[in-house]
Amino acid sequence: LHRTPLLIAGPETALDFLDRMNMQYRWRGPRIGSASAIKMIRSVMIKGMEALAAECLLSARRAGVLQDVLDSLQASDPATDWAAKAAYNTERMMQHGLRRAAEMREVAKTVEGLGLPADLARATVAWQQRIGDLGLHEREGDLMQRLAMIEEALCLSAISAT
Repeated sequence: LHRTPLLIAGPETALDFLDRMNMQYRWRGPRIGSASAIKMIRSVMIKGMEALAAECLLSARRAGVLQDVLDSLQASDPATDWAAKAAYNTERMMQHGLRRAAEMREVAKTVEGLGLPADLARATVAWQQRIGDLGLHEREGDLMQRLAMIEEALCLSAISAT
C-alpha cells in the first residue's frame, strides 16, 4: 500500500524520507495547500461530468432518445467512448455518491473561498447525493442496465416520499 500515488506539497524536507520508503509521489512545490487545491478543484470537473452524464442520459432515456443522444455525443467527440464513459460514471455515482456529495460540499466552499460562484459544484452535490441515497451498489451491468436501475429507484423514492 505504500505505492499508492500521492500528490503532496510543502517543504522539501519530507522528500528524502518518501524516497527512502520507496513511496510513489508527485511533489507540487513548496506552497502548503496547493496539492489539496489541485485535488479539490479537479473534482469540479470529474464529479461534475458524472452528474452531467446522469442528468443528460436519464433525461434521454425518459424521453426515449437515449441512443440518439449517445450517437450525437459520439459524433461530436469521436475520441471518447461515450457509452463506456457514461457506464463508468454511473457506476462511480452508484458506489460512491454519498462520499462524493460530501466532498463536493467542501469543493463548493473552496471555490467560494476563491471568490467565485460554486453553482456547478452545488448542483453536482445534488446529483451525487440523490444517486448515493438510492443505495444502489451494483458493479455489474452496462450503461442501459444502470440507468434503468437508477430511474426505477428514483421513481420508487418519489412514490414513497408522497
